[in-house]
Amino acid sequence: MPTVLVPVLIVLDQIAKLWAERHLDPVPDPFLPGLYLTYVKNTGIAFGLFQGNGELLGWLSLATGVILLVYLGFGRPNRWTQLALSLIAAGALGNAIDRIGRGYVIDYLDLGPGLWPVFNLADALVVVGVALLLVEGVFLRRK
Repeated sequence: MPTVLVPVLIVLDQIAKLWAERHLDPVPDPFLPGLYLTYVKNTGIAFGLFQGNGELLGWLSLATGVILLVYLGFGRPNRWTQLALSLIAAGALGNAIDRIGRGYVIDYLDLGPGLWPVFNLADALVVVGVALLLVEGVFLRRK
C-alpha cells in the first residue's frame, strides 16, 4: 500500500500547491461553507512557529519522510499503522519539496480568517496520520 499511496499523495499535494500559487492571492476567497482559499507563503511550521527556517525544516521533513518510508519497507507494521505512516510520510515529503525547493511551504486551505492557521494537503495528511496512530493506540490495541 505505501508504495502506491505515498507518491500519489505527494503528486496531488504538489499539483494543489502549484494551482494555489498560480490562482490564489492572500485575500481569503470563499470556497465552501466554512472553507476559504488563501495563498500564504509559510517559512515556518504549524501555527507560525520557527519562521525563516525553511531550509532546515525542509531537511528535517525530508529525513522524517525517508525514515518512515524505510520503516514501511522493512518493518512489519499492521495495515492501520501502514496507512497512518504513509499519510505522515507523504505529508512530510510534500512539504519538504516546498521547503527545500522554494524555501517556504505554500498553504492555501483556510477555515476562516483568524480561526486557524492556513494549511495545505500535506499538513492535513500529517494530522490525519497522527490521529489514526492515536486512535490505534487508544482504541484498537486494547482488544
